[in-house]
Amino acid sequence: MNSGSQTLADARSPTVEPANRPNVPTAFKTASKWMGMLVARMASTLSVLDQPFQEAIDFLKQKTATPTKSWRDVWDGAHSKMFMVAGATSTALVGDIQAEIAKALENGTTLADFRTGFDAIVKKHGWSYNGDRGWRTRTIFETNLRTAYAAGRYAQMTEPDNLATFPYWQYNHSGSLHPRLQHKAWNGLCLAADDPAWDSMYPPNGFGCGCFVTPVSRPGLRRLGKAGPDRAPDLDQLGTDQPLGIDPSFAYNPGKVWLDQTAPGPTPVSANEATVAAFIRSAGRGKWPDGSWTPAGVVDEQVAAQLGVGAGAELRLLAETVRSLDVSSIEANDYAIVPRRLVRGGKVSAKGKGSFVVSKDIDGRSWSADVDVVKDGKRTKLHLGKIRSEVKQ
Repeated sequence: MNSGSQTLADARSPTVEPANRPNVPTAFKTASKWMGMLVARMASTLSVLDQPFQEAIDFLKQKTATPTKSWRDVWDGAHSKMFMVAGATSTALVGDIQAEIAKALENGTTLADFRTGFDAIVKKHGWSYNGDRGWRTRTIFETNLRTAYAAGRYAQMTEPDNLATFPYWQYNHSGSLHPRLQHKAWNGLCLAADDPAWDSMYPPNGFGCGCFVTPVSRPGLRRLGKAGPDRAPDLDQLGTDQPLGIDPSFAYNPGKVWLDQTAPGPTPVSANEATVAAFIRSAGRGKWPDGSWTPAGVVDEQVAAQLGVGAGAELRLLAETVRSLDVSSIEANDYAIVPRRLVRGGKVSAKGKGSFVVSKDIDGRSWSADVDVVKDGKRTKLHLGKIRSEVKQ
């Protein structure tokens, strides 16, 4: 991958090698200047705009402009593949805003410049958006720039030569005057570059988060007084699958998701889909007790009539069902997406004793799901069982 005009290293930082050390990768040879600029820049998004950064530009431009009605329509890692602005419901409108952000990355335009362009785009498309102009434009501008720069730095730091020389990464708090206390507690944390914690806590970790990651060599780790990497923080929280210290829709690594090839099959995109996938993974490792459940879909009028329940009834996936079926991480994506589509327009077949199969052709495959209608006093519940698929003939 092209390293762009910015590079990774720091001759004077205690966390990295001297720039004149023999055999240090090229991407790290302008160290002192780059890292000095990085620390100053990440405290304020506006200051990162004085030179282009090719990886960040590529990250932004390779996204697909995606119309949405709500900020929940694109969730977590889906942001690395899709460019969205909450409530922007036309592809043309979203694409124009994306191009305006790209202009900031390429040409170093400021927030004030972006606001001028944003106003012209809003007028052109006749868009009536929610929220104060100042807050809305700053959120769009800073969130997209910070995420793009984070993805670009990840791309540089994971180049093989760079990983070999700098096998550890350090979490750095931005120095904000009004910090998130959890982010401040992570300041100085050094983990192995391949530690799974980075899949969730690689910054930014929320709106307005200016935290960033820097590479650390083995000698650099010793100079920090560490014999080895730190222990990753426990991000698990009781009663929720949202990781500790990370805002909703930020529990992903922008660069990793961007560079990873999309796995075959359905991929969770919305908040509702991502919530089901997270529940399945947590239930599989025993976090959720028997009786816990997550909504896997809402039945429409047609399907509800055939099941003998009211329209709008929830289809529930129980934690014990996840464990009994031994749902894998890959299958979790299927369970997150397919059932909610099956119960809207699917064909219902009775198996007897309150058990049904709901089937439907989805994206070239024939899908079906077992659904049990369970009477609980005066209430009727729908429980999701095993789902299956085969290539449509």
